[in-house]
Amino acid sequence: MTRSVVQSLCFFIVACGLLLGAAVPSIGQDARRDPLEARVSELFENRCARAGCHAGPVAQQGMDLSRGRFYASTVDEPSEERPELKRVHPGQPEISYLVMKLRGAAGIVGTQMPLIGEKLTEEEIGLIVDWIAGIDEVDQSRKANPQPDRVYPFDGWRIVNLPTTRTLDARSFLFLISHRFNPTLRDGYDAFFGLDGSGIILLELGYAVSDELLLTLGRSNASDNVELQARYLIKRQAVEGNWPVDVSLHTTLNWVSEDPPGVKGRFRDDAVKFTAQLTLARELPHDIGLAVVPGILFNAAEKIEGEDPVVTIGLGGRWRFSRNLSLLAEWVPIVGGYVRTTTFGNDIRFDSWGGGLEITTGGHVFQIVLSNTVGLATDQYLRGGDLDIGKPDVRLGFNISRVLNFF
Repeated sequence: MTRSVVQSLCFFIVACGLLLGAAVPSIGQDARRDPLEARVSELFENRCARAGCHAGPVAQQGMDLSRGRFYASTVDEPSEERPELKRVHPGQPEISYLVMKLRGAAGIVGTQMPLIGEKLTEEEIGLIVDWIAGIDEVDQSRKANPQPDRVYPFDGWRIVNLPTTRTLDARSFLFLISHRFNPTLRDGYDAFFGLDGSGIILLELGYAVSDELLLTLGRSNASDNVELQARYLIKRQAVEGNWPVDVSLHTTLNWVSEDPPGVKGRFRDDAVKFTAQLTLARELPHDIGLAVVPGILFNAAEKIEGEDPVVTIGLGGRWRFSRNLSLLAEWVPIVGGYVRTTTFGNDIRFDSWGGGLEITTGGHVFQIVLSNTVGLATDQYLRGGDLDIGKPDVRLGFNISRVLNFF
């Protein structure tokens, strides 16, 4: 066993220890809800608390209407659109901005809510009005210790290239675009530090079959690579309890669909690749997320017959240092089956790595990244990168994702 393999295995063991051994923060239970509040909570959960709207790690307008947080996020809290009005003014629904938004009343900023789907009926709004009217005093314990429904080790659906464990609410769509500029920062001003050069692009569209299963279909201009991926969330990290990590399985089919001269055509047998990855992710205190992503890639080099599968152990991390901003980093060492290949004409000879800044607003995640990889499809970045971190040599890029709710 080579020294690099031993080092990588040691990193894997240490990372797993961090994920499994760190203490889960203790979060107290909300006070017992009365039946009316329980019905309001269920209404918010079904109509408002969706990924990209009023739920998730960064909810729209900072208002999280998920089951464990709606009270702390609304009661006696100023509206971001009209700070002089409270979202829920205890005992006074007629001046509560939440009710005004639901009714589309005069004086609101923006449009009537919910933005997607049918508006709430007067009966449904009446439930909320009755609940607000019945609030005699603010329960400060619930505002000081709101209970999340779940934790989010990562805000986005990728760290840089590696998959996270995030999924979508059933029947939601996800649009993703990843871009890497081929020239590097070392190319200097003549190439405007890479921005003037050619680019590698991956476009993807995802659909959530269920809350746990996300399917995505994408295409990259590098080798005309078509990618079909299934992401299944096997287990969530427990908010309270003993289960320490999110666990998700990712299976990917890649089709190298380019048809250059001298090959057997687009539909040749060796043009299809298969990848399996398992993401173990954990949210730690102080807004830190860690991930270990072992992976295996079959048919890495389609021009070589009988090569061993490529085995990788991806490591990733996230630190959210403000409400909407996070720092990201990942490293994907190859621990077995390395084959020297090319992507977009670049010689692939180093383990891939990347890092950057993530900006999150509701369902929109924007990442500005530095990376040594030129490939964006799963079978490409797992084979490694073409730039040497020791020089240093990096290229700029970005990832953008957006949740789309039509129902």
